[in-house]
Amino acid sequence: MTNAQQPPELLDHLEQRLGQVQRIESAQSDRGNRGYDLTFYQNEEPPVTTVVTNGLRFQKITSMLPEELVCSLRSDQQHIAHYLTDSIASLIIKNERGMEYGSVFDNDQPIIEGTEIVGVIAHTSPMFDEAFNLYPDQAKPQLQILTLVPITKPEINFVGREGADMLFEVFHLNGTNILDVRRESAV
Repeated sequence: MTNAQQPPELLDHLEQRLGQVQRIESAQSDRGNRGYDLTFYQNEEPPVTTVVTNGLRFQKITSMLPEELVCSLRSDQQHIAHYLTDSIASLIIKNERGMEYGSVFDNDQPIIEGTEIVGVIAHTSPMFDEAFNLYPDQAKPQLQILTLVPITKPEINFVGREGADMLFEVFHLNGTNILDVRRESAV
């Protein structure tokens, strides 16, 4: 990948929901090209930062559709959204295997110091309408957008028993603030 410019329509698709682009972290670094840029979006109400990969869709990975990753967290947790998005994208490239909705990456230990978060689940966006998840539309999707949500060990176990959709139903019923990594487990 030399320059993963987003087509104007994709940028509009993202900005309509995520807010204005605040900055872009280039794929190029002193260690070479990681294969994707990271784009930071800011929404003022509620104060949410979203980090989006740009270029993952061009990498040699196996997935149902080309994909990009999105992680939205409270604005004061931007560094964590950055860390999670970058780490999962790097693992996808290393494993040459994309994620699908409902996929979980987990760890035995907390992945964020001082929290119960031990993994992430890829899901359709719990914050935006269904049209956000597939680009340009559901009739002829060319790109899937996977939202990464940090989860706890009990939540991972729940997904294993009940499925990802049921976990998001529990989040909804409990009013769980999934934008805050300092939250307690919902199950």
